[in-house]
Amino acid sequence: MSGVNLNNIYVGENGRIQLSGGSSNIDFVDVVDKMIAARRLPADSLEKRVEANDEKLAALKELQTLVGTLKDAMANLYGATSFDKSKNIFEAKQIFASASNGAGTASPVGQLMGVTAKNAAAAGTYSFEISQVASKHKIASNTQAVNPTDDAPVGAGTFNISTATGNADITVAADDSLLDIRDKINAVTSNTGVQASVVKVADGQSTLIFTSTAEGEDNRMTLTDVSGTVLTDLGANEIDPGNNAEFTLDGIAVSRSSNEISDLIDGLSISLYDAEPGTTIKIEVEQDLNQAKSAIVGFVEAYNAVQTFVNEKTFVDPITGEKSEDAILLGNSAVKNIESSLQQIAGSFAKNVTDRAGETDYSVLAEIGIDFVPYGTSEDPLLNKTLELDETKLDEALLNQSTEVMELFNFQAKTDNANLTMTGFNGKTGGGQYDFTINAAGGTITSVTYDVTIDGVTTSGKNATVSGNSITTADGLRLVYTGDGTAVENATINTSVGLGTQFYFELDSFLDEDEGVLSQEIESIETQNASYEDKVDRIDERLVRQRENLMDRFIAMEAALARMKNIQSSLDELMAAGKNSD
Repeated sequence: MSGVNLNNIYVGENGRIQLSGGSSNIDFVDVVDKMIAARRLPADSLEKRVEANDEKLAALKELQTLVGTLKDAMANLYGATSFDKSKNIFEAKQIFASASNGAGTASPVGQLMGVTAKNAAAAGTYSFEISQVASKHKIASNTQAVNPTDDAPVGAGTFNISTATGNADITVAADDSLLDIRDKINAVTSNTGVQASVVKVADGQSTLIFTSTAEGEDNRMTLTDVSGTVLTDLGANEIDPGNNAEFTLDGIAVSRSSNEISDLIDGLSISLYDAEPGTTIKIEVEQDLNQAKSAIVGFVEAYNAVQTFVNEKTFVDPITGEKSEDAILLGNSAVKNIESSLQQIAGSFAKNVTDRAGETDYSVLAEIGIDFVPYGTSEDPLLNKTLELDETKLDEALLNQSTEVMELFNFQAKTDNANLTMTGFNGKTGGGQYDFTINAAGGTITSVTYDVTIDGVTTSGKNATVSGNSITTADGLRLVYTGDGTAVENATINTSVGLGTQFYFELDSFLDEDEGVLSQEIESIETQNASYEDKVDRIDERLVRQRENLMDRFIAMEAALARMKNIQSSLDELMAAGKNSD
C-alpha cells in the first residue's frame, strides 16, 4: 500500500481539496511556496530591521533608566531651593546627645527625651533639664458597687463636659450601665476633647475614668451636672491634674502644654519622655557629612553605570577593529551626545566659584578625589572613561571644607540685601554678578532693571519680569522682594553654578518627553518600526492574494491535464478495440 504525502495536499480558501502534482507530477504547492518566499524577501529584510530596532529600543530604554537614576542621584546635589533646605543634602543634620548629673546616675538620654533635626536646623549645642513632663487631665469616679455591664446606681440625668476644645451634654438614662455612659462620652470626644474608659476593679466593683485627649493645663476638663445628680452620685477624684511640661533650655525656664515640641528651636522636633530634675541633657546639632558623602558616592556609581553600559553597547575591539555582538548602539548619535556631554561636565569647572579671598576654591571634581580612570590602566575595557573615587581625599575635603564641597556641586546665590532672596533658578541661569535696581512706590514694585556680568562680559539695562513681589530675570533667576516697597532699592547677587547643577539640568534635558535626545531617538525608532511593520503587512496581504492566484492556475492546469489524460485514455481504448476487431 502506497503512503500519502500530506504535504502535497492543498486546501483552498473555498475548502476544496487538491492533490498537488496529481496529474503533472509537479509538486506545485512547493513550487508556489518557493515563489512566494522569493517574493517575500523584501518583507524578510524589513522584519530583520524591526528585530534589530527592537534590540536598539531595549538598549535605549535601559540607558534611559540609567540616565534617570543618575538624575535622581543628583536631585539632592544641585542646590534646589526650598524654604526648609530639605532638598540640599549638604544641609542634613545629625544629633549627638548625652546626659549627666554629676553623680553618674543619670538615666539614658533615650529615656528622657528624643530629638530629630531637619536640614533647616542650625548647627549648635543646647542644654536641657526636664523638671516635669506634660500630662493629660484625668478624673475617676468613686468605685461603684456594680459590674461594667450592670445598671449604674446613679439614676437619670444630664451632665456637661467642657474643655478648650468644646463642650457637650451627656444624657444618662436610669437603666444605663457604666459602659453605656462611657460610649455616650466617647461618641462626642471630637467635640469635647475628653474620652472615657471603665475599669473593673474587682468582681462587682467598677470605676468610670475621664481623660483629656490632649496634654497640659489648657486642656483640663470641667464636669458639671445640668439636671439630676449623675456626677454627684458618681463622685470625682482627680488622678492627674493635667500639667504643662516644665524644663529649662540653656538655663531659661520654658513651659509647653505638650510633650511634642516643634516651636522651640527652628528645625528641631523635641519629644519629652520623662522628668529627671538635676540631670542635664546636652544636645549637639552637627552637619551630617555621612549623608553628603553617600550622595556623592551614589553619584559616582550612577555615572559609572551609564558609562559602562555605553561602553558595552558601543564596544569595538581595538586590535581587530571588530565590533562586539552587544555593540548595538555603535554610531548612535543620541548615545554619542549623552556620553560626550557627561564627560565634558565631569571634566569641566564649576562656574564663578571664587568667593574665598586668598584661597583656592574647589572648582573641579578631581580636587575632592573624583577623577577619570586613566586611559589604558584598566584591564576591563568597560571601565574606560568611568570615574574613580579616592575616598580618603573626599573624606578630608568634607571634613575640612564641607561648604566648599557644597559649592562645587550646588547652585549658590549670595546677596548683599536682606530684602532680596533667591527662590529658584533653571538650567539657563548663569554664574556671575547681578546688580538690581528695584523701583517701588506705595508698597508695590513698579519695575526692576539689572546689569549682569557673566564670564567677564557685562550686559546692562535688562528688564526683569515682576509679578507681585516676585522677580524673574531673563535667564531664569527667581527672587522674592520683602522690602516695604516705598523707595528705590539696590541689591547685588553673586551666583555660582556647581557641577551638580550642570549635571542635573543636562540630564533633565536628555529625559525631556518632548525634546530630549533619548525620547526623540526612541520615538524615531518606534515610528520607523511601525512603518516597517505596516509595509510587511501590506506585502503579506498582497502575497496571500498572489498565492491563491498561483494555486488556482496550477489547479486549473492539473484539471486540464487530467482531462487530456482521460481523452488520451479513451482514444487508446478505441484504438485498441479497433485492432482487436481486425
